[in-house]
Amino acid sequence: MGKYDYTIEKAELVKTILINDFSNINTIKTDIDEFINDKRTLKFIEYYNKIVLDHERINFGTFKALWAIQGMTREVYTYFDTNFDKIKEEIICTKNIETFFEKHCCKEREEAIFCCKLFHVILPNEFPPIDNPIIKHFKIDKEHKITAYKIIKNGYELFIKEKTNKMKDLRDLLSNKNYNYLRTNELSDFRILDMIYWFKLNRKNSENARSPRSVGLCPRSHGSLHPDFGHLRTQKRG
Repeated sequence: MGKYDYTIEKAELVKTILINDFSNINTIKTDIDEFINDKRTLKFIEYYNKIVLDHERINFGTFKALWAIQGMTREVYTYFDTNFDKIKEEIICTKNIETFFEKHCCKEREEAIFCCKLFHVILPNEFPPIDNPIIKHFKIDKEHKITAYKIIKNGYELFIKEKTNKMKDLRDLLSNKNYNYLRTNELSDFRILDMIYWFKLNRKNSENARSPRSVGLCPRSHGSLHPDFGHLRTQKRG
């Protein structure tokens, strides 16, 4: 009998949450339309499409700023700029996020979120991007971020494989001419799911900020879904 892997059960729970979250297409449309004219949102989507769809070379100072990866030092992102070609080749050849994380992304502090995003940019059809709010949304924020990443990735894969009709519905929605700026036909299934959560959680945060109970809070911009504010380890953060 094989060793029990609790992450398999948690991935099933992620899939269940996905099914519930994406049950109402009209709600998803409302979430997206909230930001259709938001300049910061459009700027980030344009940047994403350049580095992922158009394969524009990454400048990691810009990458850090537009993905709102907080706390990464100049020394760290300069290291990635200097060694990008070798790093890109390593990601493509090994496709091993755990080994890459240990080798490159925890020298000064743990840069797990950065690591996950970089893998997605290089291999968008094989690795999803994630953020701390998404980890929290799936109620796995007590896990180490790389473990949480694997759980979410497996949950996404289950949903994509088992809910092909729903994926088609989502793509049909995003293929509306009003959303041409998204370049939906070129996006991976992972990006489709992540992008919808990006709109959904930002809209939820904006509504909370407008609530009388949330005096003093400001609506979050596109970048606020990406900050690295996790604290799974007290001595290192990333």
